[in-house]
Amino acid sequence: MDQRNLLAITLSFVLLVVYQTISEIYFAPPPTAVEQSVQENATPEQKTTQEQTPAQPPPPQHAQARIQDSDNPKEQQFEFTNNVLHGQISNLGATISQVKLLKHFDQLPPAGKPIEFMSASGPNLFFEESGFLGEVGVELPNRKTLWNRVGSGPIGPNAPLTLVWDNGKGLKFEKKFIFQPGSYLIQTTDRVVNATDKPLTLFHFSHFARIEPKLTEQQAMAVSDFEGPMGYLDNMRVQHPYEELKKQDQRINAQEGWAGYSDKYFLAAVVPDQTGMKKFYFDYDEPTHRIGMVSAKQELAAGASLERSTQLYIGPKEVRTLEASAFKLERAMDYGWFHFLAVPLVEILLFFNDFLHNYGMAIIMLTVIIKLLFFPLATKSYRSMNAMKKLAPKMEELKKLYAHDKAMLQQETMRMYQENKVNPLGGCLPIVVQIPVFFALYKVLFLSVEMRQAPWILWIDDLSVMDPYYVLPLLMGATMFIQTKMNPAPADPVQAKVMLFLPVIFTVMFLSFPAGLVLYWLVNNVLSIAQQGYIMKMESK
Repeated sequence: MDQRNLLAITLSFVLLVVYQTISEIYFAPPPTAVEQSVQENATPEQKTTQEQTPAQPPPPQHAQARIQDSDNPKEQQFEFTNNVLHGQISNLGATISQVKLLKHFDQLPPAGKPIEFMSASGPNLFFEESGFLGEVGVELPNRKTLWNRVGSGPIGPNAPLTLVWDNGKGLKFEKKFIFQPGSYLIQTTDRVVNATDKPLTLFHFSHFARIEPKLTEQQAMAVSDFEGPMGYLDNMRVQHPYEELKKQDQRINAQEGWAGYSDKYFLAAVVPDQTGMKKFYFDYDEPTHRIGMVSAKQELAAGASLERSTQLYIGPKEVRTLEASAFKLERAMDYGWFHFLAVPLVEILLFFNDFLHNYGMAIIMLTVIIKLLFFPLATKSYRSMNAMKKLAPKMEELKKLYAHDKAMLQQETMRMYQENKVNPLGGCLPIVVQIPVFFALYKVLFLSVEMRQAPWILWIDDLSVMDPYYVLPLLMGATMFIQTKMNPAPADPVQAKVMLFLPVIFTVMFLSFPAGLVLYWLVNNVLSIAQQGYIMKMESK
C-alpha cells in the first residue's frame, strides 16, 4: 500500500475520533427539534384530541412535599424485593421512595454494594408518584396524604402491596403495586370509587421526580449517550437536557410511548397504557425535575369507579431486558452514527457470552468473525502490498530517472502498476472498512451495561474501563510496529520516520480506551500479522 495513503487514512482516523468526541460532548443535536418533529407529525386525530388533555401537569407541591415532609413521624416504609430489585414504598403519598439494583454494584466485589438508583432523601433525591387530579374543591390524595396498608407480610412477586385512603366525603382511593419475579417492571394501579351523588372529572398522572445528579469531572467529559430527561413518543426519540428544562418546561402530546430519566447505564421510565392521548411533561420545579404523563380527562359518574394502570421500568439498560419489555425501551440506547452496526455487534457479543460466560472471550470471537468476513478483501490487500514491496526497486529507478519530471514519473508509475496488475490503493481497503466497525464497537463497550464490570482474565476485571497497567495498549502498539515493518518501506526518509512513529501515536491514544476495545484491536492485529505473513511466504515460493 502507498505509504502516503496509509498516512492520510491514519490521520483521518485520528481526526475522526477527535471530531466525534468533541461533537458528541459539545454539539449534540438540539432536542427541541425532535419535539417539534413530534408535534408536526401528529395526526389530525392527535391534534384535535390535544384539547382533551389538561393544560398543566400535577402542581409542584407533589414533589416539594417529599422534601418538606421527609421527617414526618407517621411515615412508614414498606420493603419489597423480587431478586433483582429491593426497595421501599412510603405510605406518605404512596410513593416508591427507594430502589436498589441487586445485580449491579457501585464498585467491584467484594467491596461493592448494590447501586441505590432511587433515594427517599438527600442530594440524590429520586422518587415516583402517581394518582388523580380533579376539580377545584374536591379533596384528593397528594404527597402529604398518609395511606393505610391492606394486609401484612412480605411484599414481592405474587404478593402485591395495596394502600387505601378515604377522603371522608364519598371518595375512596386504592393504589396497588404489583411485582414480577426477576423483573425490573413494577405495575402501579390507581383506583377511585365515587360514592357521592355527583359526577366527577378526573385526570390520571404518573411521574418520577428527581434532583439532577452531579457528575464527576471524568463522567462529564466521557463520551456517552444522552443522559437526562428523555422519552420515546409516537416513534420519535425525545431528549431534554436538565439545563434546558431549568429555562423552560416542555410538553408533548402523544398516543403511545414512555418518558423518564436515562443515565449512562440505567433507566427509570413511566410507561402508561398505550391507548388514548396523553400529555407527557418535562418540568423543573426547583430543586427537582419531574418527568411523566397526565391522561385525557375521565368522567366518573356517581356510584362508579375508575382504574388506571402504569408500568414503571426501573433498572439497567440491558439490551435483551429492554427488548423483552415490548415497550420499545431499547430506544433509550443510541450508539450514534453507527447505531446500525452497533446493534448486531451487541447481539453477537451476547450470543458468544451465553456460551463462554466471559465477555473478553466473546470480544475475541467477535474479532475472529469480523476477520473471516473481511478475509478475502484482506487477502487481496496483502497481496497488493506484497507486490508493491517487490516493485520498490523499480520505483526507485523511476524516481531517479524522472527526478525533474513529475508528470512523467506519475505516468510511468501507473504504467508499472498496470503491467504488474497492482492496485496501489488495495492495501487501504481493510483499514477503511474497519473504521465504522471500530467506532460501533467503541460505543458498545462504552455504553453497554453488559460490559460494565465484566472481567476477562488476570488483571483485566472491567472491560469497560482502561487497562490499569497499560499492558494491552503496549502490546497493541508492538503489533502495529510489526505490521509497519512488514509493509513496503517508503522511499522518502521523512515518510519512513513518520510511519515508524504512528504506532507510538496509536499506543498513546489507546491508553485511555476501554480494555475491551484495545483487546479487539490487538487480536485483529495479531490475526492480520498471521495472515499477511502467510501470504508473503506463499508469494515468495
